[in-house]
Amino acid sequence: MRRLRVQLTVLLALLGMLVLAWGAAIFLGARDAARSNASIQSTVDRVDELRRAATGLSREFVAMETSRRAYLLTGDRASLDAGNRAEVRAVMGFKQVATLSQRWRNLPPLVSQVAAEYRAWVRTGQTELKARERGAVAAAQVARRGNSDRHFRQLWALQAKFEDQLAWSQYSYARNQDRTYATAQALAVRTALMMLAALVLLAVWLRRAVGAPADALRSASGRLAGGDLETPVTLGVDNELGAVASDLETMRRRLAGRMEALERLRHLSAQVVGATSLQRLAEVALAGLQPEVGATRAILGAARPAGDLVLRALAGFPDSGVADDIVKADAEIRHVLPLPSLRAGQVVGLADLDEVATTTALHELVGKMGVRSLALVPLLSRGRFLGLLALCWTERHQLDREQEALLGLAGNQIAGALEAALRLEEAERAAGEARAVFYAIADGVLLTDPFGRVTAMNRALEALTGWTEADARGRPYAEVLPIATDQVGGPADLVSRYGRKVPVAVSSAPIFDARGRVVGGVDVIRDVSREREIDEVKSALISTVSHELRTPLTLIHGFAELLVLRDMPVERQRSSAVEILDASRRLARLIDDLLSVSRMESGRLVLDPRPLDLASVVERILSPFRAMAAKHTLRTKLPGSLPVVWGDPDKVEQILTNLVGNAIKYSPGGGEVLVTVDQDGDTVQVSVRDQGIGMSPRDMGQLFEKFYRVDREEVRRTGGTGLGLYITKRLVEMHGGRLWAESWPQVGSVFRFTLPTTSDELAGSGR
Repeated sequence: MRRLRVQLTVLLALLGMLVLAWGAAIFLGARDAARSNASIQSTVDRVDELRRAATGLSREFVAMETSRRAYLLTGDRASLDAGNRAEVRAVMGFKQVATLSQRWRNLPPLVSQVAAEYRAWVRTGQTELKARERGAVAAAQVARRGNSDRHFRQLWALQAKFEDQLAWSQYSYARNQDRTYATAQALAVRTALMMLAALVLLAVWLRRAVGAPADALRSASGRLAGGDLETPVTLGVDNELGAVASDLETMRRRLAGRMEALERLRHLSAQVVGATSLQRLAEVALAGLQPEVGATRAILGAARPAGDLVLRALAGFPDSGVADDIVKADAEIRHVLPLPSLRAGQVVGLADLDEVATTTALHELVGKMGVRSLALVPLLSRGRFLGLLALCWTERHQLDREQEALLGLAGNQIAGALEAALRLEEAERAAGEARAVFYAIADGVLLTDPFGRVTAMNRALEALTGWTEADARGRPYAEVLPIATDQVGGPADLVSRYGRKVPVAVSSAPIFDARGRVVGGVDVIRDVSREREIDEVKSALISTVSHELRTPLTLIHGFAELLVLRDMPVERQRSSAVEILDASRRLARLIDDLLSVSRMESGRLVLDPRPLDLASVVERILSPFRAMAAKHTLRTKLPGSLPVVWGDPDKVEQILTNLVGNAIKYSPGGGEVLVTVDQDGDTVQVSVRDQGIGMSPRDMGQLFEKFYRVDREEVRRTGGTGLGLYITKRLVEMHGGRLWAESWPQVGSVFRFTLPTTSDELAGSGR
């Protein structure tokens, strides 16, 4: 096993020695090259400095010649001064060139030739300048000789030769420097070739000794990385690589086992995610874990907020009545459950329940359940204990470590599904309550989306609008809930789908989400028909009562004032007293009517039913009217024999008095008033017919409502509160009968009501 390690160690030592030799050769060559290069570089720098000085000297020559010619042509003193300055710089340049050229033997003679020719050129130039001072003609005669130009050309040629010599020297030194670099590079290349040869030999050996097994290992690791857990890893060598191959094979087997377990968990996770109820979750968990651990039954418990467990589902038990037995033994079960371990997330196996069952109740429960072993799987989500899954075996079963690990992972998956199922259950319960409240609210409720389209409406609003929720969903708000109002801020009417107007009060508010964005709107529509009716009745009461009170009070006040302030005959005083008496009676009737309405609506009006002879009651009521109504003929039409009717004598007389009085009041031209009594089964029907002004069908729509009076001139002239027929109808209904009317304009009206002939129909009409 150590052979490969020793071989590799020797090879690495040889390789290190080769690297050391290569480095030493490169170091020595680089050192010699650096030294030679430094010397050559110093010489090149001096040549470059000399060349720059020579170039500067040439520039001064050109500046002197240019200034001299300019002065000869123009006589400009500035050009002469510029030439003198250039001459001074040229002298300094000659000194620098002469000093720098002393390092080379071939350069000083050439520098001396340039200096001699320079001096000759300067002398001839001075001659021309002096001639120019005598005049332009003298200068021209001297210039035609050309001595100065000839010397300048010779000077320039020598200067060019000097610069060429410098350029050639610089080139030679650069070539020497390149040869130094080439020598160092050649040494490095030769050493590298030797290293390469050694490495090639080493690579050939490594290929034979290590490469093939390494390729096999690489191929095996590649298969493992690619997910191939089926192909075994074999190498066939007895060294470290063989040991690595053995470790890879062990890892492959373990990974294959883990992958199989993960695949099973994946299937279980996919199944439990689809479980929407706790019963279904228990069944799916048992079906998924049964092939892995062999359990045949399962119990699912959920934790309450207080922490105690509650049985929620059973799976696999042939008798569902076991659930009741488990609930009855709840206290004993809690005593033996290892709750601290379960809350810590530890799977607990109970291999023999007979040893755990310490009480008689638990022994009986184990026998009824038909189980021998249990595995308690805690269900935790984000560190919170949600419940417990108990897997049951009918035979003795001991959990191994692999099964415990598998159940622990499965518990995490089931816990998430349990949390989702509990949350769904709670959401459905809350949604059901909210839906029940929404549809049971007495006021209409309308929900809309952000675009004003209807999303939901309750039953009360369906009744108000005539729209069903299914028909209204998706329609615009204004189409489903059109509101009509006569003035801004005034009463509003809801126009139903079929054109009916309903007085309503509308309250609207936006609906915001958690981020404060508007996601819809809610409108609460309340039917205020009763409130508006009360307001109208209140207004009518105030108007009617004030009018009806003012008239008799005015009469009483006027006649009383006459009696007090004036002396009148006895007959006139008697007449005034009669008027005061009639007005007071009218006030009394109005107050009685108002008190009757109040007692009826508060339930304080009590009937005193007894047998009545209706014929005598009719005659008794008509007798005073015959004396009062001179224009009317009052007749009765009574059968030969009438059964006894049951009723309150005072109230029956009040009913007849109101109907006969109205017949006379609304027949201002006189005519016949006929009271007819007929038997109709178990009731007696009484009708009062007149030949008065009559009513149209439109006028009869609200005939029996409080304070209602037909809006006609003939009616307004007669006066009244509009309470008589309302009181009459209520009294008839309290007797168990009914009141209705028929009328024809300018022909007359007939009012009919019924009274019972037995006391049975009055049994529920004590009020």
